[in-house]
Amino acid sequence: MAESSPRRIAFQGERGAYGEEALRALHGPHVEAVPCPTFRAVFEAVAEGRVDGGVVPVESSLGGPVAENVDLLLEHDVPITGEVSLRIRHCLVAPPGLALADVERVLSHPQALAQCAGYLRRRGIQPIPEANTAIAARKVAEEAPPRTGAIASRASAELYGLTVLEEGVEDSPDNYTRFIALGLTPPHEWKRRKTALAFTVQNESGALYRVLGAFSGRGLEVSRLESRPQRRAWEYVWCLDVDGALEDPRVREAVEAAQAACITLRVLGSYGVA
Repeated sequence: MAESSPRRIAFQGERGAYGEEALRALHGPHVEAVPCPTFRAVFEAVAEGRVDGGVVPVESSLGGPVAENVDLLLEHDVPITGEVSLRIRHCLVAPPGLALADVERVLSHPQALAQCAGYLRRRGIQPIPEANTAIAARKVAEEAPPRTGAIASRASAELYGLTVLEEGVEDSPDNYTRFIALGLTPPHEWKRRKTALAFTVQNESGALYRVLGAFSGRGLEVSRLESRPQRRAWEYVWCLDVDGALEDPRVREAVEAAQAACITLRVLGSYGVA
């Protein structure tokens, strides 16, 4: 019998990106990582069935929500099927032979540059924005611009033959990014379960309070609540995470009670957290 092809999981960026690292943390080493140029391309590939699943970041402990991906999640009918928080350790990497003292510029994604701003300022290194940390590493490796390094992962350095000049150059040790799995459910041992909802309510006093009361009244913990603007002025979609699986009677009853207080309510996923 012929061996089945590995499952294909999409991520944004290039090989060596943090998205690929999160993909491996969720799905393991034996899936095929499929690079996509944009986050939208990841969602479209999953929605159209060109890949089995996808992995995207939705929140950084330092930078807050990744608004683009929250909006794409609302736009596409693609379920959340898992979650992992990845400790982000940025490295200053450079072509072999370039010493740390000689680095004058670094390329990286704007968020990575912001997370390392204090380190770069102390060393007098000029930050230069690039589309992705892995793209920055590849460009430094292939083009070798003078006195230029990149802020990227150790995996990127190994992939593109760069030297790690210094590891852990982020300003805060509490630097985590929360990634979600889309489509294919990862084969993982989960620590806990979570249910994600998106809903709209009337623009009137107490409307949001009634929705939240459906959960607090049943002793359920709401771990995230944020709003995203709709296409009409001053109208919002609320996104909520509640601890517990939809199969839990308390969670199911709370969702049903919340739905009665909403104009619209959609379950984005009920899934495990690694």
